[in-house]
Amino acid sequence: MSDGNTTVMVDGLLEKWQRRPENLLQILVALQQNLHSIPASAIQQISDALVVPQAEIGSLIDFYSFLHWQPQGAYEILFSDNFIDRMLGSLELAEKLAEKLGIGIGQTRPDGRVSLGMTSCTGIGDQGPAALINGFAVPALTRELIDTIASLIEQGVSVEQWPSSIFAVQENIRRKDILLNGSLAQGQAIKDAMTRGAEATLSELDAAHLRGRGGAGFDTAMKWRLCRDAAGPDRVVVCNADEGEPGTFKDRALLQGYADRLFEGMTLCAYVIGAKRGFLYLRGEYRYLLKELGSELQRRRESGLLGQGILGQDDFDFDIEIHLGAGAYICGEESALLESLEGKRGIPRIRPPFPVTQGYLGKPTVVNNVETFIAAAMIIAHQADWFRSRGGEQSTGTKLLSVSGDCSRPGVYEYSYGVTIAEVLRDCGAEDVQAVQISGPAGQCVPPSEFHRKIAFEDLATGGSFMIFGKQRDLLQVVGNFIAFFVHESCGFCTPCRVGTTLIGKRLQKVNSC
Repeated sequence: MSDGNTTVMVDGLLEKWQRRPENLLQILVALQQNLHSIPASAIQQISDALVVPQAEIGSLIDFYSFLHWQPQGAYEILFSDNFIDRMLGSLELAEKLAEKLGIGIGQTRPDGRVSLGMTSCTGIGDQGPAALINGFAVPALTRELIDTIASLIEQGVSVEQWPSSIFAVQENIRRKDILLNGSLAQGQAIKDAMTRGAEATLSELDAAHLRGRGGAGFDTAMKWRLCRDAAGPDRVVVCNADEGEPGTFKDRALLQGYADRLFEGMTLCAYVIGAKRGFLYLRGEYRYLLKELGSELQRRRESGLLGQGILGQDDFDFDIEIHLGAGAYICGEESALLESLEGKRGIPRIRPPFPVTQGYLGKPTVVNNVETFIAAAMIIAHQADWFRSRGGEQSTGTKLLSVSGDCSRPGVYEYSYGVTIAEVLRDCGAEDVQAVQISGPAGQCVPPSEFHRKIAFEDLATGGSFMIFGKQRDLLQVVGNFIAFFVHESCGFCTPCRVGTTLIGKRLQKVNSC
């Protein structure tokens, strides 16, 4: 593309994103998608328009894996390097495609036609091996499909014109309980909250004892109340849909099939805390969901459930924007996510202050994940006793698990809190299991002697990852993959992560070489 065309494109993006510095990352993401790199001329133009130093723009390109200085191929292919995908043959398939295309992994072909690389996790571990091609997800890769993809690339067929069956990512929900089976009419939770009032709505959430489903388990009603009572005129609602923990994909299924309930929960939160602005921070690997999510938001606007005067209440104005991540695992941490949402590198903030008092652009902000917002909406529609009919005193309700690995039925499972590992293994068809990794690489590796343990905040708390390794697996290889993940995904802010993970990786290599 000529410099003149690039200038016109940058002008259009600046206009779309209101020439606001906090939208810098969104502008860069769009440029990368269209130009397959961030040209120097574009950096200069953006710097002048937003009054942001070029060095700061460059630091974002260095920080986010999906942004590049050098031109990538017209077809940008990223195979998932999650160990579950490796178990399913992702590396061998990547090597096969590389051979057919005449390039190496991590390279761009000299003719500029194609780039081929690896990415930490695509969020499709239940339907692997998987890859991303120009942001489109390709699940269930086979050698035959690799041949088809290579042929389509060599013919120059645009990805938008490929057979839709190539991109058929399923929700793959294997087990439902009250959260997914329960009904929720559009607008029902918001209407019920308006009838009750904000304080009574908070009391209902408090009675349900809903805790955040991201893993930390902070009390949801308390978080919303702290934000509502914080000083300042403006409040913000943020949904963390950046589930970058390897082996986690349950939010993907919710975004595919339950987006309306998510936006209902976010709007409910806005009513309670008095927010006018909301954001869905969508991980870059889920860009293929962007169009349908945007359509769902528009349907809600047309139904009077978003925008000005929601459901006829003159003083209730609230709308939601979708912002894309750009390949940074650390942005799943809420303060790093807020930095990214402000158009910066995703470096975690020192706390206090906490987001509920000083979050997005210094405004009081609620950050919850997809599952939590959906649970909140369902509680207000069905009341606390309905929710407390599952789980126990400290862990009420249900939990969605992303089950993958050595089992015959991988997918998303909803269980009452208190379910044992053994029960999950039985339901998903896992036999001769050597270990289960709970809550991703940073979680716990549980041996068979502890399969009686429970998924619960008081025992094994988890954001949802449930990775199964059979007795045929070499756990040292698993650990090696996890360490490589942490080395790659460290934000580089503190020494233990920046240096410590590298040292551990080198020592593990010595052990493996013995």
